[in-house]
Amino acid sequence: MQYLTDFFYNLLVLISYITPGHYVWVGIIVITLIIRFIFLRPSIKLVEVQHKQKKLAPKLQELKGKHGDDKEALQKATLELYKQEGVNPLSGCLPMIVQLVVLIAFYRIFTQMGMSEIKPDHLYSFTPRPESINHFFFGIDLSKTVMSIFKEGGVRGYLVLLFPLLAAGTQLIQSMQTKALQPKQNVGEEATFQKALNTQFIYLFPIMTGYISYTLSSALSIYWIVQTVFMIVQQAIVGKRFQELKEEVELISADVVSGQPQIKSRTEKKGVVVEVREKKQG
Repeated sequence: MQYLTDFFYNLLVLISYITPGHYVWVGIIVITLIIRFIFLRPSIKLVEVQHKQKKLAPKLQELKGKHGDDKEALQKATLELYKQEGVNPLSGCLPMIVQLVVLIAFYRIFTQMGMSEIKPDHLYSFTPRPESINHFFFGIDLSKTVMSIFKEGGVRGYLVLLFPLLAAGTQLIQSMQTKALQPKQNVGEEATFQKALNTQFIYLFPIMTGYISYTLSSALSIYWIVQTVFMIVQQAIVGKRFQELKEEVELISADVVSGQPQIKSRTEKKGVVVEVREKKQG
């Protein structure tokens, strides 16, 4: 992990050094955006995989009924189904792993290495060696925790509370946006429990994000806010694509409940979407 921490430390020093004012917060934003753009396609792929897995839910349920308690046979049949349908559950995991790695790297940088003084021992030979870089954000010391700055009082103490509030608020928007793109589940005991659990997480995760942002280095809040806003914009832009997948899943689920045969082709599904909507309107 130290190698990754050193890599991001060098990248942060380099970008901060070449930008006007040598601001650390600019370096954090630039690094976050670079990473999000690099993993933009895998991030979209992750959501597509999640929808495709839900589309296969009826077939997976059939496999469970067919194989019963034979877990080995069920696992083999499930993998075979995924292969036939072109679904790889692990194909979209990379962005989540990278996001966690970057968060840990920034945490180590700001809590263990600090930014008040440059650590030459951790710099590569080609990295600039400034005496220091600007670790302030409009007077707020990014190397300190939001909690400690708030306890110091004054105007900055209240302004710094915007960090955890924005971190929690953007996370709430992103969570609600994601929920809106999730297919509706059939009525049932299991579906009702899952819906209640998902609803709790929609509000619980933003609260946890706000608390973590409050207790850790304020620089981490900038990283979290920027990457969450990026995801909100990303989902808004490709939302139509996800909406089509959502409608397909809901139609297949409705067919299973009504006992009608499942729709086979994408073109036919779109036609049925129109037909179903006309019936509801009528």
